[in-house]
Amino acid sequence: MKYIRKVVALILLSVTLTGCNSAELDKLRDQVAMFQQEKEQFKKEVTALKDDIQKKDQRIQELTAIITDYETQYDVSIEEVQFISEDMYKEGDKVGHIYGRFNVAVTVKNNTDREMNNVKITAKLESSFNNYPKAAPKTTASKMDVIKQMGSGETKEVFFSDLTVDHPEVVQELFINVVDQGEAKKIKVPVAFPPGSQD
Repeated sequence: MKYIRKVVALILLSVTLTGCNSAELDKLRDQVAMFQQEKEQFKKEVTALKDDIQKKDQRIQELTAIITDYETQYDVSIEEVQFISEDMYKEGDKVGHIYGRFNVAVTVKNNTDREMNNVKITAKLESSFNNYPKAAPKTTASKMDVIKQMGSGETKEVFFSDLTVDHPEVVQELFINVVDQGEAKKIKVPVAFPPGSQD
């Protein structure tokens, strides 16, 4: 009788241990399944990111080609035109607008494979009225500078000083031209009333 009781006790213990092991195994299997699902999801996301990167690389190449074509269509290109003035708003909704005298810095680049000499850069400031579209613009300033020498691929900066804005209701445009050898560009001058004035 005691032997039977021992056997029954061992069987119950074995069943209990087996049940515990099965529960632990189920948890492990669940974790494995979860990690596999996460891995598959990550793989899909990585594939999508690779496709996105490939598309962006292709677009970058296309845009770079467009930029290169634009830059090299002129022997000398105008890279940047910058307004410089003490009479310029430095903050607020009129930041960058000029209400007095100003200078202009023009950066140009030699896009050829040869040295260029005596490159003429002109700046012409014109004023016109919106109310009189048929009226010819009035030239209020005209200046020229000469770059004696530019190496292949070289950039240089020229300055045009002592320019003055007109009344803010007058449209003012600055024409920068690389004479005979390059690009011409028109920029609207940002004009504003001076601080404290009645608009």
